[in-house]
Amino acid sequence: MRKLQLLGVFFYSMTLTLFVSGQSAVAPADSSHSIFELLTHEHDSIAAVKLETDWVGLIQHKMKEEYQEGVLSFRQADGSTLKLNVKLRARGNMRKQVCLYPPIKIKIPKNQLTHLGLRDTFNDLKLILSCREGKQYEDCLLKEALAYKLYEHISPVYFETKVVKMAGWDGDKEKFVFYAMLIEDDPEFSTRMHAKKIMTETVKTHTLDRETYLKMAFFQYMIANVDWAIHNKHNVSMFFVPGFQKSVPVAYDFDYSGFVSTNYAVPHESVPITSVTQRYFMGQFVTLEEAIKTAAFFQSKKEDILRTCAEYKMLDEKNRQSLEKFLLKFFDVLCDKKKVKREFVTKR
Repeated sequence: MRKLQLLGVFFYSMTLTLFVSGQSAVAPADSSHSIFELLTHEHDSIAAVKLETDWVGLIQHKMKEEYQEGVLSFRQADGSTLKLNVKLRARGNMRKQVCLYPPIKIKIPKNQLTHLGLRDTFNDLKLILSCREGKQYEDCLLKEALAYKLYEHISPVYFETKVVKMAGWDGDKEKFVFYAMLIEDDPEFSTRMHAKKIMTETVKTHTLDRETYLKMAFFQYMIANVDWAIHNKHNVSMFFVPGFQKSVPVAYDFDYSGFVSTNYAVPHESVPITSVTQRYFMGQFVTLEEAIKTAAFFQSKKEDILRTCAEYKMLDEKNRQSLEKFLLKFFDVLCDKKKVKREFVTKR
């Protein structure tokens, strides 16, 4: 039984109001906060949210990505309950095809956010749902969420995420309750980082900040993820960020990694491995000097990375120990200069 610190959810009428001590009240104005920040500000707690919509219709027509009506509810830190009338649709690529529950995009009318004193500039939420119901699918989502947290140890430029406990309702019937993950969208990330997204269709590796690129490539090797590419920006976004002379790559979508090990993940035929749990380095034009330096950086982060895994109590002990064992194999490679040269040097 997982021990959770749930904020709790109470559901009332479908009007856009806050209920505080039984009294209807307008939310206190704080236009510096977005709806995403409101949901993610409690770092050590798991927000419980309710999303009411036509789930059967969403699933049946997920490939069309058409918006439909919904109601999003959650309880705030002060005990008041926030209920929003929203529109939502399926999103994503492969995950949308292979999972029963697709990733979704939630759009909140700006006038509702303004009424609540929240920033109306960011009125979209990106939500990754558990692929299906069941512990093994929730564990995969939690492992992916953990991968995002590990990436924060590697790069100062990352997408913020938040695990929530989500109840899906259709009318007066509860359809499911499972873990889901909120992911910061590009416009909000760009504002937080004072960054500008690169919109060109193709990108060359030499245009990227070299140190950040190398750390990102090593990270992908660490979690055994080959489902990314720079040239077509597959599962990597590029941004101009203050403090960096060149553009910075930001990795996302780790469900095809061996670290997460979803039952639908298979390596692309162009990669010389047969299982996603096998590691294969995708970095380009890496010299021995760069490999040794980046390996040393990851060794300096070993304690932080392993501690983060050990303290990730949403996963049971068996999963945490398995992930630690998986990561230790990566760190074993870093301790051997011959292995570092063999695995990471791609410029001879």
